[in-house]
Amino acid sequence: MGDGEKKRLGELFKALGTMVPLWETAGLAITCPANGAVIAWLAPDSVESLSEKVSRAHAAQQAWSVLHRSQRVSLLEAVSTVLKQHREVLAEVLMLEAGKTAKEALVEVDGSAEVLLKTIRDAALPELNGMVRCKERPPVGVVGLITSFNFPLVVANWLVAPALLARNALVWKPSEKTPLTALAYKAVFAAAMGAHAGLLQIVIGGRDIGEALVAHERVDMVSATGSVAMGKGIKAALAVKKNNAVRPILELGGNNGVIVSEKISQAHLEWSLASLMGSFLGTSGQRCTNTRRLIVHRKIHEAAVAILQKHIEHFIASGAIQSPLSAVSNEYGYGPLIDGDAYDRFERAKKKVMEEGGKILFGKRMLETQYPNAYYVEPALALLPKQTALMHEEIFAPLLFIVPYDDIEQAMAILNAPANAGLVGGIYTQSQSEADRFAAENQAGHGLINSPKGTGTPAFGMGFGGNKASGEGEILNAADPLRAFTREDSFSRIAQNKDVAMDKD
Repeated sequence: MGDGEKKRLGELFKALGTMVPLWETAGLAITCPANGAVIAWLAPDSVESLSEKVSRAHAAQQAWSVLHRSQRVSLLEAVSTVLKQHREVLAEVLMLEAGKTAKEALVEVDGSAEVLLKTIRDAALPELNGMVRCKERPPVGVVGLITSFNFPLVVANWLVAPALLARNALVWKPSEKTPLTALAYKAVFAAAMGAHAGLLQIVIGGRDIGEALVAHERVDMVSATGSVAMGKGIKAALAVKKNNAVRPILELGGNNGVIVSEKISQAHLEWSLASLMGSFLGTSGQRCTNTRRLIVHRKIHEAAVAILQKHIEHFIASGAIQSPLSAVSNEYGYGPLIDGDAYDRFERAKKKVMEEGGKILFGKRMLETQYPNAYYVEPALALLPKQTALMHEEIFAPLLFIVPYDDIEQAMAILNAPANAGLVGGIYTQSQSEADRFAAENQAGHGLINSPKGTGTPAFGMGFGGNKASGEGEILNAADPLRAFTREDSFSRIAQNKDVAMDKD
């Protein structure tokens, strides 16, 4: 048991003005990825307690739905303010529970606060002829929210912000690997929202409670981030559910591929591969936007591999791969894998590459003597002669597959082949005809041409969402961010003259 970490958690939650019931030896075990210690045991929800929380959310939503938009905006701005006030506390919870480096944890908290404000801005129509304009649609009611471990705070706020602004309530089931972050956020939320704190309910548990949340007939909509298999299960459950009037939002990961053309200068090749490093190494390969497959023209394949080798050698030699609890950070947010299952998946993939006639560069386990129950690894390159079935899997670890191609037609076929390659696709080229062909044929929800950050920053103000098996629906930066959380049967167009003085109520 991580007694020191457990004590520190108690202090952090006390600073947030709340207490967390940390069971001693039963319930849901929460492990610190940095050292493998169990730092908390939480009481999981039952079907009965889930129903109670859904009822509380319904009651809170009734009062919330009649508030004027200006009041809702003010309260969401208050949540953003309180998040900023407690940024260091929340960042430390992320470090303990999610294995975030100090730098990445602070970036995530700051991003969560900004998402609330950005949603407010994006939901406002531009003024026209002195009139302030907005659209009011009927809210969905209660949104069931399921989130993953890799960004337990900011991804939640991508959904919390538009759902609340659209006059809904939420019942949130965080990943069973990172529920403490959700509980910490709930404390911040309650402090800012006051009488409306019941709008956000947290349920704790694993797959069973997630399935119960999706199937609950008083949950009016589902938004979920997770695996392709989870998404299939959710769609199957919704297909037989009576209350199924609103389409779900499903963000199901990405087996993201990038083409590197031979129609490129040496300087641009080096810049391109340096740009890819962040989307390869980000969060230790545990982001849905990580670059996972590199499709390199055969003429420059050897040179590209050599450049990547130098980057990885330098990164490993820099000593940047350390425990997040040491306060050592790096530009990629690279730290431990989340748990032993992630490490086993990484090792199985490496072994399979060798069995298929490929070659593995780097990928050794690190810091094992110091942290025998935690899982630090070198990032690995997997060189294969062609794309195989293994490359259709999302390994969700710092493993970059590299395969050669001979012409752009073959490259596009490799890029689009996996069913889960529907989130981000990219190309580095200095041929406009190749860029145009990529833009026309890319099947992913995002297509990036010569991106300065690889596949790691796909939205660029155009919404975030995947195609094929990578997801359904759109979040973050959508042109109309509230639309997904409202009913389509009717809406009212509101315009108010900004120049007419109004009484202060």
